[in-house]
Amino acid sequence: MLRVFFSDAADGQALPGELRGLSDAAQNGSPGIRRTLVLEGQGERLRIEVTAVGKGRTQLHLWREPLPEPVQVGTETQAAPADGLTQREREVALLVADGLRSREVAERLGIASQTVKSHLKTIFDKLGVRNRVELARRLVQH
Repeated sequence: MLRVFFSDAADGQALPGELRGLSDAAQNGSPGIRRTLVLEGQGERLRIEVTAVGKGRTQLHLWREPLPEPVQVGTETQAAPADGLTQREREVALLVADGLRSREVAERLGIASQTVKSHLKTIFDKLGVRNRVELARRLVQH
């Protein structure tokens, strides 16, 4: 995945300079500190989040997504996916399915934790699931 944005990236090799700096910045903080880098290119967006886990170690989380198509005035809007979720509900659902807690989802999306919980109730109702585990299973199936 990194090779799309960093041509020198290879398994077992040192991190590219931009990521090494991001990792070093996280390691210099206390455990739980996060640093994020967003890169766009070739019609894609790569979001890299580095979290300090203590003792000089970090976790890298990568998200790769297509760049949204520019909206053109006078064209029809795309139909919503069959699940009936809004874009924000879909973002919350995907982050929760990745194992993030409500507080972490709220921080990442810049919304209140209570808003995340409200979105989750709506998501559960729309998808007919009862909890986060069922939500993750449902998203894997589709």
